[in-house]
Amino acid sequence: MFQRLDQLRTGSMFIVTGQAGAGKSHLAASARKSGTVWVLDTEGASQNLVGKAGIHPHIQAVQSLSLRQLLDAMREVKRIGKAGDTVILDSISKVLQAMRSYAQQRAGAETDRKASLSYDEHASVNRNMQAIYTGLTELKHAGFNVLIIGHLAKKYQTNGSSLSDVGLRVLADENITYEADAVLLVERNGAKRSITPIIKPPRQRHLQLNQEYPASIATLYPDQALEDAQAEVAEDVPEAPANVSQFPSDEARASSAPKSPREAERRFFARYGAVIGGNNWEAVEEFLGYPSDKPKTVDEWVEVAGEVKAKIGDAELAA
Repeated sequence: MFQRLDQLRTGSMFIVTGQAGAGKSHLAASARKSGTVWVLDTEGASQNLVGKAGIHPHIQAVQSLSLRQLLDAMREVKRIGKAGDTVILDSISKVLQAMRSYAQQRAGAETDRKASLSYDEHASVNRNMQAIYTGLTELKHAGFNVLIIGHLAKKYQTNGSSLSDVGLRVLADENITYEADAVLLVERNGAKRSITPIIKPPRQRHLQLNQEYPASIATLYPDQALEDAQAEVAEDVPEAPANVSQFPSDEARASSAPKSPREAERRFFARYGAVIGGNNWEAVEEFLGYPSDKPKTVDEWVEVAGEVKAKIGDAELAA
């Protein structure tokens, strides 16, 4: 029954939060080395991932707000999935809102008036949320990597007749922060996204509280860093427009990612310089349609390349 610590098999559990449009779902479903991504879609938005650049090729999704169906889906993933697969709940905030709405209906609420929840209704919501958390924790213990997406909220505390800002929180009940290895804030600044661990110190050694990191799968799972960079930067280009310059053949055959930001910049303009109309950052800003700071890391160049490729694809569809 007991095992040495280095023999224990376990996955991970991250909570990913941020403003609407920050790219939480896109980050969670990004391409990784191997395995299947299982999406528990409570917002009906997983279809929007189709065709986006850098998405994992093996994704299975179920759309439901039913507690029973969500729990059944978790059991099915545990039965047919494999350790190392990723499970995404998108989003826990929608689950909480649906449970509160159902509890309010049971309390006799109507659409044109408010009804407070009694102790029994609150207990029912808490019990159902704990069932969700328990199912996700069991998946983590079975070796799955769990990503819980939540809406970003601000918490205030009453202080006499005034309110004081306590800080950022995930729009879910407070127990969620105890369940996770880290709570990650995703923010977008132009073409670049960043991840910052907030609220609690991360359990993973490679992450530090309030430290900003590039928003990539490599940040969450360092063991996939090399493959992740290759998937984004050295992606095949047969479907690209004819006027897009490809990498030189010796680089295309090389199975290594750029070793430095300078090399990543050179590869970027070698591939996309012709289509964006120049080999400088000003041309990139004009092509994307907004100003932003020039990338300073390989991951940032990778993200800009994905956005340029996505815009090229959108232009082809419009034509």
